Amino acid sequence: MIISKPKASRGLNSARPITAVHAPAVQPRANPSGHRLRPIVLGALSSLMAVACSGLGGTEYAEKPPVNTCESYRSAALPHAAKITRTELRKADDKAWPGACVVRGQIVSSPESTINWAVELPEPSRWNGKTLTIGGGGFDGFIPTDDPWYQRLVGASAEPFVRISSDSGHQEPNFAWGASDVALRNHAFEANHQVLEVGTVIATEFYGKRPNRRYHMGHSNGGRSGLIAAQKYPKDYDGVIAMVPAISQQAHQSNLGPTVLKHIFGARENWLSPEKIALYAKAETAACDGLDGLKDGIIGNIEACKYVPTDLQCAGAEAANCLTAGQIESIRLIYTTHNTGVKVSRGETGYPRYGRGGAATSDWKVYMFGSSFEKPDSFNHMAVSEAAKLVENNPNADLLSHNPKRFQAEYLRLANMIDGTDPDLSSFSDNGGKLLIWYATADACVSMYRAADYLDSVKQRMGASKVQGFARMLTSPSLGHELDGPGTSVSSMDLLSAMDAWVEKDIAPDHIVATKFEADTMKPLFQRPVCEYPKFPRFNGTGDPNKAESFTCAAA
Repeated sequence: MIISKPKASRGLNSARPITAVHAPAVQPRANPSGHRLRPIVLGALSSLMAVACSGLGGTEYAEKPPVNTCESYRSAALPHAAKITRTELRKADDKAWPGACVVRGQIVSSPESTINWAVELPEPSRWNGKTLTIGGGGFDGFIPTDDPWYQRLVGASAEPFVRISSDSGHQEPNFAWGASDVALRNHAFEANHQVLEVGTVIATEFYGKRPNRRYHMGHSNGGRSGLIAAQKYPKDYDGVIAMVPAISQQAHQSNLGPTVLKHIFGARENWLSPEKIALYAKAETAACDGLDGLKDGIIGNIEACKYVPTDLQCAGAEAANCLTAGQIESIRLIYTTHNTGVKVSRGETGYPRYGRGGAATSDWKVYMFGSSFEKPDSFNHMAVSEAAKLVENNPNADLLSHNPKRFQAEYLRLANMIDGTDPDLSSFSDNGGKLLIWYATADACVSMYRAADYLDSVKQRMGASKVQGFARMLTSPSLGHELDGPGTSVSSMDLLSAMDAWVEKDIAPDHIVATKFEADTMKPLFQRPVCEYPKFPRFNGTGDPNKAESFTCAAA
């Protein structure tokens, strides 16, 4: 499935060999918020020099004089029969794009699955000797390093890294490709593994030395791909940053569809317009804002928030300032754990509730209710519908009539491949790997409680003290899956630098401070500590409420 970034993403056109510097035809793509992303026109950059040298995994690559420029770079042999299709010199763009030599290519796994990949090589004088694999989102089908949203996600700290990404082996944003076991395996875990090995060889040849650290950073499905890499390929990465990881996608599809979404889209009076969402958000914030010790528009103590909007129920006919009984039930269902009995990997059933505060972000519109009742366009509706079409083998499958219990075997096949829920991270830990999970507590796409349950299973298997030595789950309140809302700005956390310091200097990410910036500026408004789950920032009662030191990470 799922999750996130692009609700309407599209992959790049098929790559083609060229003999000169070439700017890729990057098409504008709609992000989940509906805003169009402008195509970026790539210009020429000063020539980058490269050296080829000894390679990866015992294979020797003949040394060459440092005469290769980006546009002439070619490799005699890459792992997994990968082929370079073109190279580009990309000019830096201060809005999104770091300057780089971009090497593009393909791995043809089968007639049903071709992996398109890109490796971005910073100027040799700027390279820090490390790689960063960037995971995709949604159903994949696009190259994250070509998307400005993902460039902004990883932040300026990623510029000195060799950045690696792929479309995970298919070029469509739907789920039809999931009928192929090869395409499914590539999407689940194999594409990133193979492309990492390709990127490592390219970096080794280009700079004359092998990378000394390798990291993975991803959001949603990209967070899941990092977690499953730690489980299946524990030597691939020194550190994995899994942001709002969608680790149980078929559990989401088989449970959310027949319950929450079937109710919301089953009757017009159950659906919430953006205006009704805002009405509820204002009431929920008023009821729960002060539970963390400070009324600041942020619902920090989400577990203490039990607000049910019965005070907003319409006394008569529906009106703009009230909610119908069906709308109140929709809200109740969002905050309720569901279990249809469909088994996914490891015999698990059910899908957890969502955290409080999502109505004050863009999440409820983007992921739950969409912009129309008559023509449902919410991401969750799309994801559940795509899964129903796949398991039923019916392009006209309808969410309202789909019964996932009838397709237990089909859901289990998908879950056994895609789920990132193996609790045995001992090999990853023994290899020195570090894991940083981060969640926005108001996420209305992927439930943070599923990741919390997973981390508990890791602790049960390996022991809590050992897990504390290599893994953390951090959270930020009043932010959603789209990373917006009243809470602090995600970019201010710099999780990549925090991970690098953990790996290189053994400084655990226990004292991260996040800042809220004024919209479209870098003007700081306030700070908050980023707390380890299940703690949240509680105001001490004294001190400047805009300073992080005035808060303590506390349990509910």
